[in-house]
Amino acid sequence: MNRSRPLRALVTLGPTHEPVDEVRFIGNRSSGRMGVAIAGALSAQGCRVRVLAGPCQPAGLDSLPDVLRFRTAEELRHLLGLWWADFDLLVMAAAVADWRPRAPRAGKARREDGPISIELEPVPEILGTLISRPDQFVVGFALEPADALVASARSKLTRKRADCIVANPLATMDSDTVDGVLLWPDACESPPGGPCSKDRFAAWLVARVLPAAAARCGIR
Repeated sequence: MNRSRPLRALVTLGPTHEPVDEVRFIGNRSSGRMGVAIAGALSAQGCRVRVLAGPCQPAGLDSLPDVLRFRTAEELRHLLGLWWADFDLLVMAAAVADWRPRAPRAGKARREDGPISIELEPVPEILGTLISRPDQFVVGFALEPADALVASARSKLTRKRADCIVANPLATMDSDTVDGVLLWPDACESPPGGPCSKDRFAAWLVARVLPAAAARCGIR
């Protein structure tokens, strides 16, 4: 069915903070800048964009018109369960924790109480268990060591049931530039000219993904 309307895109960005007690957490260094750049590039192409943002405050986030916040992986899972059915495209740029404390402490642990041990448990998979319709399109993200970038990301592409996946080396987290690739089930491509700014990478990524997403969703 041909539908002439804006494509609806859901973009997740930033880290998760998994509580150790009511004060402290285990997190990562994700800045959310890539997700903001992608949301901006999608908006520039006429998409209706909603952002699910973790505990970060990258430049430009406040200028986005539709932002919902999460802190933990479970809060992100809940928001996706609420909203994914209303959208056509998901760009899962959030850096979700792999581990979380099994039993967060009540109150605040104090150093005078002596050493403490924190037992960690795996965070249940989110993207790979997300229920999607045949007319929805999913873009995953993988942050991997440079020497195993493509192989590791290709494994995640299947495991996370994404339509394509962006593979970035670990250095991307602290860098103003991106040296990533876009993996499809049968292809691998990267921006011309090598490493580039996150804004330029986002514009290139959106230009590559939007035609496939629109075709999947039946949007002209």
